[in-house]
Amino acid sequence: GPLKLEGVENKNLTNTVRMHIQTVYRENFDVYTNLVTTQPIGVFVTGMVENPGRYAGLATDSILYFLDIAGGIDHKLGSFRNIDVVRNRNIIESIDLYKFIFDGKINTTRLMDGDTIVVRQRGPVVQLVGNVGRDTLIELAEASAFGNEVLKIVRKLAHATRVSLLGTRNGVPINESLTINAFLDYELQDGDVVTLLDDGKSNTILVHVEGEFTSSAIIAVQRGARLLDVLNYVAVDEKLADLASIHIRRTSVARAQKDAINDALFRLERSSLLALSESKGQADIKVQEAQLMKAFIERAKLIDPLGRVVTSQDGVQQNIRLEAGDTIVIPRKTELVRIAGEVMTMHAMTFRPGWTAAQYIEMAGGFSGRAEHGRVIIHRPNAEVRVADPDYNDIGPGDEIIVPPRVDTKYTQYALDISTILYKLAVAAAVVLAL
Repeated sequence: GPLKLEGVENKNLTNTVRMHIQTVYRENFDVYTNLVTTQPIGVFVTGMVENPGRYAGLATDSILYFLDIAGGIDHKLGSFRNIDVVRNRNIIESIDLYKFIFDGKINTTRLMDGDTIVVRQRGPVVQLVGNVGRDTLIELAEASAFGNEVLKIVRKLAHATRVSLLGTRNGVPINESLTINAFLDYELQDGDVVTLLDDGKSNTILVHVEGEFTSSAIIAVQRGARLLDVLNYVAVDEKLADLASIHIRRTSVARAQKDAINDALFRLERSSLLALSESKGQADIKVQEAQLMKAFIERAKLIDPLGRVVTSQDGVQQNIRLEAGDTIVIPRKTELVRIAGEVMTMHAMTFRPGWTAAQYIEMAGGFSGRAEHGRVIIHRPNAEVRVADPDYNDIGPGDEIIVPPRVDTKYTQYALDISTILYKLAVAAAVVLAL
């Protein structure tokens, strides 16, 4: 029969129906209830919102829904921490949206027709910038807050070590510098700008080891440590490791090489785009050439230099100072000579004493149709690079012979820039990029 539900709260509806049915059916049934319709209501949204006014909704709609259709809270003037629900001129609930934003907690007040949602003026704020996850304007719950409370809202990055603070106290500007630990107990006030900095330096740096070794691949050493001092703690098998060819890959050198290549690419791009034409036919050719140059430039930009540093001189390893992020490369001994670039077949063959570069190239099938016949680039295992002619015969085990491409005569006006880029790529990255 019928069941009267007037006065039953929505959260108790299902259980009320279940208990009524259980008076007849004891088991083997389940109950699901849902309101097919609910009473429409009108709620006023006012205060520091984008579009104050009266908005229609349902009694089951949340406060967030009405704030949303009112255009949201005014980010410059409105408070996210001080929102009131007013009914019959009395505040029945105050809402702090920070609890919802960070903890997912929000009261589920059931709104009634004629209720008013009031977004109050924004309270004291602190700006947090620098080494944080995201630059943020933080509204304080009280007139002041301590640094540790602010960092709970927006976490610092792991490498932040100091804090710079700008603000006013008693009408007088202040500018302070604090350690992170001191900042945790520092009392912040309205208008403070907090910048988290990474200006500290550790007493140790990390260097990497790559190649033929048997110890740890990452070593923490004192700042200012030198190569030979570190190598004393790297275990190697002298039968396998080529100790005479140890060298370093350095991030700062790779960055400088990349900048030099990008600068040359910019000059080439500018020259190809600004080339003048005397006729429409010539202009069409220039457009095609510019498109080819653009494709070449885009490919060249993708190549990253190795940043190799030669650390030996006349077969003697120099005790140079290491930098953070350096990679110490210990090559493996080899009897092979590799031939790459513009040859018919990329090839590797055993070292032949006294052979010239041309003889090795001949064993790789000879020069390709795009090869530069007058120059080869030789990479030594110790990171030395030599540009020589094909008759050069001072080639040793582990060397790599790279044949660069020939710059086509139709690109004569760009020949210098193209040649510069090709040789920079071959030297810095051991890569030959075909035109």
